[in-house]
Amino acid sequence: MNDRIKDLLLNTFGKDCVVFNVSAKNFTSFKTGGELAAVVFPSEKKHIEFLFNLSKEGVSVRFIGCGSNLLISDDGFDGIMAITKKISGISRSEKELSVLAGTKLSTLIKFCIKKDISGFEFLAGIPGTIGGALINNAGIKEKSISQVVLFVEYMDKNGLWQRKGKNEIIWDYRYSGLREKSFFVFSTVLIGEKGDPDQIKKKIALIMKKRKETQPLVFPSAGSVFKNPPGFFAGKLIDQAGLKGFKVGGAMVSEKHANFIVNTGNATSTDVFNLMKYIQKTIINRYNITLEPEIELLGRFP
Repeated sequence: MNDRIKDLLLNTFGKDCVVFNVSAKNFTSFKTGGELAAVVFPSEKKHIEFLFNLSKEGVSVRFIGCGSNLLISDDGFDGIMAITKKISGISRSEKELSVLAGTKLSTLIKFCIKKDISGFEFLAGIPGTIGGALINNAGIKEKSISQVVLFVEYMDKNGLWQRKGKNEIIWDYRYSGLREKSFFVFSTVLIGEKGDPDQIKKKIALIMKKRKETQPLVFPSAGSVFKNPPGFFAGKLIDQAGLKGFKVGGAMVSEKHANFIVNTGNATSTDVFNLMKYIQKTIINRYNITLEPEIELLGRFP
């Protein structure tokens, strides 16, 4: 990254909100990855507009929340990684919640418990932020975030701010049209229901209990690695193929949930990537089913 871009970043964000040449391990839930040329922490729309203008100059810009659905190459990323945690907050009007993109899903759950708002319990235990949840239509088997969306505000690929209703956006399994349409998802309006606080807490406790029993929360991971193919569960296919506990370097198929790859302590992103490829090859050879990654790959891989 050249000195001109570095100076622009420092002048725009301030020295406390820019970091140069830092390891991706500090910003991803996998705790892997190479060096990031620049990390910035935008906090308002003018910062997004500035980053958009840089992108038009050919500078690579990527946004992440908690880095929980992401595998960054060991070669790193020679662009600008913008972390959204300063674009965070929730406001309420009756049953509607206005939520900024960098708000953690766990923060939304705590807010709903405090305000006796039901309808969002299914998001309990899902790592990440509202922005990532919208782009990936996050959820569980029975319910996805698209079902509680009223509006989404985002900057489109032409640098224009848009506010679209739920029905103006394409939604699918672990996918939304925001992935192609948006440069940056800024906020959303969600609809909830007045709930009984004890029932809300009970639902969340049951969901969290199940997650702790079935998911490897002790090790660094990025959540479910593969999407469920139509009519099947990715984890079950991987389990039936006998891959639980299979390792490549420091990356291992979780013995608790086969659709999780965990970092046992010294994994590289290449280890994770090679394990993913091995799983895909095994499943297509055994079942003639292609597993599509749910996690995003950023950078150069073998």
